[in-house]
Amino acid sequence: MDEEEVKIGLEVHIYPRTECKMFCRCSASFLESPPNTNICPICAGHPGAKPMPPNAQAVRAGIQLAAVFGMKAADKPVFTMRKHYFYPDLPSNYQRTSEPLAVGGAIGECGLREIHFEEDPGQYDLTKGTVDLNRSGVPLLELVTEPDMRSSREARALLSDLLLALEYLQLSRAEMPFKVDTNISIGGGNRVEVKNINSLSGVVKALDFEASRQTELCSAGKSVEQETRHFDAVNGSTLPLRYKETLEDYRYMPDPDIGPIRTDNVVYEQQENPFLILKRMTTEGISGPDARTIIADRHLLDAHSRIAAVCGPRFSSVFVAGDIRAELNYRKSDSSALDSMMGGLLEIAAGRSSSRLSNLNATMLLRTLFDGGSIHPAIDELSGGWYGRETINDVAARAISEHPDAVEKYRKGNMEVLNYFVGLCMKEMRGKAKSADIISALRGILDADARGSEKGK
Repeated sequence: MDEEEVKIGLEVHIYPRTECKMFCRCSASFLESPPNTNICPICAGHPGAKPMPPNAQAVRAGIQLAAVFGMKAADKPVFTMRKHYFYPDLPSNYQRTSEPLAVGGAIGECGLREIHFEEDPGQYDLTKGTVDLNRSGVPLLELVTEPDMRSSREARALLSDLLLALEYLQLSRAEMPFKVDTNISIGGGNRVEVKNINSLSGVVKALDFEASRQTELCSAGKSVEQETRHFDAVNGSTLPLRYKETLEDYRYMPDPDIGPIRTDNVVYEQQENPFLILKRMTTEGISGPDARTIIADRHLLDAHSRIAAVCGPRFSSVFVAGDIRAELNYRKSDSSALDSMMGGLLEIAAGRSSSRLSNLNATMLLRTLFDGGSIHPAIDELSGGWYGRETINDVAARAISEHPDAVEKYRKGNMEVLNYFVGLCMKEMRGKAKSADIISALRGILDADARGSEKGK
């Protein structure tokens, strides 16, 4: 079956990073909590329980994500609707879901239809016949694509881009960023939905299996039923779940207990588009996988920016996405620890990029740094007696403090003074430092001193 005959659309349910549920103040935690402990009359669907206004954090997250992909925010008040259906994990027999917060836009070549918020149902254990309502009412953002994809490969690429945006913006839960419902049809036939897939590999397997199954049915002259199917992650197959409902079956109606909201009143922190950063990094010669690894973690991105300023972007990307990421993974450490190690990381990176440190010695020093040890004076010894950045900064600061007359000449624009200071530093360190490193240290101190003098006037 040609790819042109395959139509794929996705409904991606994103778990925004919120503390509370969508319409009550119960904890949004449901993965680790004992069953039915994070519930109240609202999310448990008790008769007469009135919902609170929609969770503002979730609404802001939806608008922020929509802006990244060029979606247009709704130009009218957005109503919360009741979507009626019966299932054991839905105690009220309807699910609250909003009208679109934003429409249009695209991820790559695939158009986007809309993004809206809704509440998650509970969890029904089919084998035990038990229901856990901890998840009932947890906020979800549903991003709906157009059926523009033609293969599982395109679907995986779209989800990879979406995941990059979610990680950069820090909008979704790290432990469960999203779950996916796939819609696929072959040759203009009926659409089949495969629900609740929790991984990129699962989406690929479900789509490939379903494309093959539908193709075989069509080849045998049989019709494809419009139905909802379940993905069996163990066998990589799909199984019938129920016949696919139509829009009319859900009996949508505005929720009389919740007033409309306006998206033009939503305030959120505007951040740089991660795909512009990705484009800029790739034009600098950084590989796509390394760039994505760095962009997905704010602390890695900050480390890359600072190391690239000293060692260049290509070296920095390999060092950060490879060596530093590997050390974090090995120790299962949070990347926020990098902030306190930045001085040592810069020294190791500078030594390795200038070949003063071998790859083996740089790795050894990096491990020492991550283990909380001191890399001095080991870095000077391993780099063949060359002085590290901290020593250079100390020597430069001492030379400047001991020659105030020369500093005054520099302030007045006499750049020749810089060479004088370089000579003093080289003499003290017996030539075992790069002039570029010395100049960088001197300028950093002198220019900061000059700015301080201007402010004091």
